[in-house]
Amino acid sequence: MTETADRLAHVLRHPREEVTAETIHRAHHSAAFVPAGTTEHFHVEYQSHLGYAGQVLAQGVLRECEADYAQLTEWFGGVVPGHLPFRVSIVRGSFGAFHDTCTDTHLRCSAFDGHNAELVEMLNMAEAVEVFSAAQNAGWNCGESNGEGLSRVLATALHPTQLDGFATAGDWLNSRRDNFVDHNEQTDLDPVSTGCAVLFLNYLHHQLGHSWATMVAHGRPTLAATYHALENKNDGWEQFSTLVAAHFPPGRHSHVATDNVFPL
Repeated sequence: MTETADRLAHVLRHPREEVTAETIHRAHHSAAFVPAGTTEHFHVEYQSHLGYAGQVLAQGVLRECEADYAQLTEWFGGVVPGHLPFRVSIVRGSFGAFHDTCTDTHLRCSAFDGHNAELVEMLNMAEAVEVFSAAQNAGWNCGESNGEGLSRVLATALHPTQLDGFATAGDWLNSRRDNFVDHNEQTDLDPVSTGCAVLFLNYLHHQLGHSWATMVAHGRPTLAATYHALENKNDGWEQFSTLVAAHFPPGRHSHVATDNVFPL
């Protein structure tokens, strides 16, 4: 199967991994699932061939998921998604995480090397953010760059040591720096547009001082519209891109390995 996953699922993709229809198929069907436990809002399971490592990862997710859920609920102003509990399936691989639609509460998360439960929980929360965004219906589109950016910055805020190789800010800084503030890229799989989105969201939070809850509440169909709702100004791209260029000149390799460079 050569069809790419962008027409099949909404994906938090690790930059070093390709996500194809075959990746999605294996996550759905390659092994039976072992139930690991249930909380108020989550049912967690793991593929049987992960063995003891899967059990350990699942127990780590179960320990943290309710506290993370409570924080997401606060950031989203009390929104409660439909079709709960979340079903979290831990699967073999290192592609990242996905769910089939923005509202889908069945979340598949990669086990990676089987030793980092907090990384799996970060992936779980990134996908959960997209479900909250769909329930809120304010403009954060999980299949476009603004919604993908939000899922990453909020998951990173919950688990700041787990971004690891998922950072995309450098991809945009080391590109021609197209404007993904005034318009979205119509995919969640492009690291360049996602890099612009995460940087702009971190600019709103760390440079301009808006709380995550305030930013979420002012979600709009584009990042520029969110900026206007927060600042009552129309110069978001100009202010952001000029500031970034002053500290990271275009055409010079940035060596940025995180998603936040602010405050500057």
